[in-house]
Amino acid sequence: MAYLIDEQKLERVYLKSYHTIGRYKFNVDTLIDKPGVSRHHAIIELNEGKWFIRDVSTNGIWINDKKVDKNLPYQLFENDKIDFAGPGQNSFVAANLATECQYLVSQSNPKKVIEVGNQFLLPNEKDPTHIIYFEKLLNYWFLEDLVTSDRQALIDGGSISVMNDQWTFYSATSVPITKQLSHQIMAKPISLEFSVSQDEEDTHLTINSNGNAIDLGSRSHHYLLLLLARARIEDKDAGLDTDVQGWIYREDLAKSLGIQMNHMNIMVHRAKKQLTEALDESHPSSAFIIEARCGQIRVNCQDITIIKGSKLETRMSL
Repeated sequence: MAYLIDEQKLERVYLKSYHTIGRYKFNVDTLIDKPGVSRHHAIIELNEGKWFIRDVSTNGIWINDKKVDKNLPYQLFENDKIDFAGPGQNSFVAANLATECQYLVSQSNPKKVIEVGNQFLLPNEKDPTHIIYFEKLLNYWFLEDLVTSDRQALIDGGSISVMNDQWTFYSATSVPITKQLSHQIMAKPISLEFSVSQDEEDTHLTINSNGNAIDLGSRSHHYLLLLLARARIEDKDAGLDTDVQGWIYREDLAKSLGIQMNHMNIMVHRAKKQLTEALDESHPSSAFIIEARCGQIRVNCQDITIIKGSKLETRMSL
């Protein structure tokens, strides 16, 4: 986590990736209501893995007792002392300048901080009610209720209500440079091949992409995908249109798996994560192999092979 220490209050000031400081109460991230401090005094920003501060004030900023040039970015280092509006005045210390980190800070008790990562379960892994995860294709963090499947985007510096408390979400992450997508070779459709044991206790999954077979091994969430794949194939064989094939209500899927709804939703997220990590950026559609709508879910693939024991159970092709 990244934060300054207010030397007067001896409190932590957690940093957003783009953080404003000043005397304008309703339009800055950190308020310094002192004479000489401008309404918008300074901007601290994370850029390409480094933290920079920029003076946009009338009375200036001092770093380690040296005044910095106005409107020019100055790189911050840990233990730098920052004075606003005069040397020795309104002093803060850059105590931690970590990057690529996400955390929740309790609004009722700022000393209560939870560092989070992708697919982080709240309040704990044993009995979770929510999950925090990163959607790579959308470049957003989300909080999802594991019972209702409701989700909300997490905004750097935004508030969420969870675990009977209000929290502020911080995401110290550099925005990646936009990649040039022109002249790229179009990816061929992805196919899924399931190999399930006769007693259905073990389910192996292989993805075929652009002629390459990617072995994803045996995982418990592969059986979930297998059930979705069977539903998709059954609906196609029944003559249903593509847009209505394979949809299953989450409650019914959880019952078929014999597990609680929150456990089933965790399995869905683990399956999504494995699929997106297995395929490179030339396959952005990997994020949509599992689709969701209005309490329903399905596998979004039209090239599926299922082998049970050593015999072909069924196949669905484009």
